[in-house]
Amino acid sequence: MTAGPASTGSGSVPAGAVPGRVEITARALTALARAAAAERLRVPAKRLRVGIDDEQGSLALDVTGPIRDQPDIVRAAASAADDIKQRVSELAGRRVGRTHIELTGLVREHEGRVR
Repeated sequence: MTAGPASTGSGSVPAGAVPGRVEITARALTALARAAAAERLRVPAKRLRVGIDDEQGSLALDVTGPIRDQPDIVRAAASAADDIKQRVSELAGRRVGRTHIELTGLVREHEGRVR
């Protein structure tokens, strides 16, 4: 069995060997950014609103929603913005220029039900 003419022998295909291009829709980028933000803010994705815009060729992310309750919320949000920016850039293969987070509340861990 042969791997075909575009094979490099290691199982990967050189970048220029496959014609065409990959496009990621705005809807897919929004879903990706929402998932990255939910993971980092430790809140359900359905509680977040994410807007994506073009800012001089880079993505600009606007995240609105709650954050998990923790001792230093301001520092956590600033750190989350940097992490979300990096994660979306890694996953989408696009440069993210800015990430703005607007906090709308806190999500607390549920303790067991008291009877």
